[in-house]
Amino acid sequence: MYVNRITKLIIGIAISIAGLWYAFRGMNFSELIDHLSQTNFSFILLAMGIIVVSVALRAYRWQLMLKPIQTITFNPLFASTMIGYFGNSVLPFRLGELLRAYSISRKESITSSVAFGTIIMEHILDLMGLAAVMIFFAFFSPLMEWSGNVLIGLVALTVGGLGIIIWLGRSHSNFHERVVHWKIFEKSSGQKLLNSIQKIFKGLTSIGRTKHSGQLFLSTLALWVLIYASIILVVLATGININWVAVGIILIATSLAITVPSAPGYVGTYHAVAVYVLVNIYNVGLAESQAFAVLIHAIGFIPLVVIGFFYFLRSSIHISDLKTEEITT
Repeated sequence: MYVNRITKLIIGIAISIAGLWYAFRGMNFSELIDHLSQTNFSFILLAMGIIVVSVALRAYRWQLMLKPIQTITFNPLFASTMIGYFGNSVLPFRLGELLRAYSISRKESITSSVAFGTIIMEHILDLMGLAAVMIFFAFFSPLMEWSGNVLIGLVALTVGGLGIIIWLGRSHSNFHERVVHWKIFEKSSGQKLLNSIQKIFKGLTSIGRTKHSGQLFLSTLALWVLIYASIILVVLATGININWVAVGIILIATSLAITVPSAPGYVGTYHAVAVYVLVNIYNVGLAESQAFAVLIHAIGFIPLVVIGFFYFLRSSIHISDLKTEEITT
């Protein structure tokens, strides 16, 4: 397992290095600095503020998802979400998600396993939101026409998966009784595994017991609108001449880029995709595109790392806690 983690880390770093090489190949440093110096940083600060608001909205959505399990106030959820973003930005293997679950379990009477299950469900909702964004911009951009079958498959997969999860949550509350006698769970180690699976399952299927489906749907759409607005502000800050549809394509492309294995903070992959879209699709100059890539990554990276680090220090959590903490408690 240790070797596998090292291999994954090396692959992620290699991909990030390749992405940075692609994004900044042929870089004219003085020209890049010149474009950055001409940036309207009032728009950049506003974009950072919108990103922070989007995290607050994400914490609110998490609060709604947790209500069928336990009522938790907003502040600890916001702090844990920020800690999770900090973790994803500085730790390998996307450990921020585990850090987020562990953080809320330290503050509230909820296990990290249950919390982690709701975080998995959150990512499914995000995937549905991305599918909706892709469908919307498919009507306006010929670039999206090729992806018709992919879109249909993505929508079918996410909606179908969500439907199954909701059904399981509503009709299979006796999950433990159904599987406890399986041979794999007979030994003590198997019982421990079953306990972990059951708690993750409880968190994952909480959406099937929610009374806030409409709010979950609207908050998910609002999250994507906020991220879109933050990119618009970077466009205004840099003066790049692209239209609102191009902004949507950048949103989709960079959102897909963060799913690719990389070094912490999506360094390299994010920059490479942003530069590729601007240079090869919208004929924006290389230095101008590179400056844009730096800024669009910075508006999400800098505020979340700074605020997340603040909450991390206040939490008294140590990174080493993740070595002893199991998503089985």
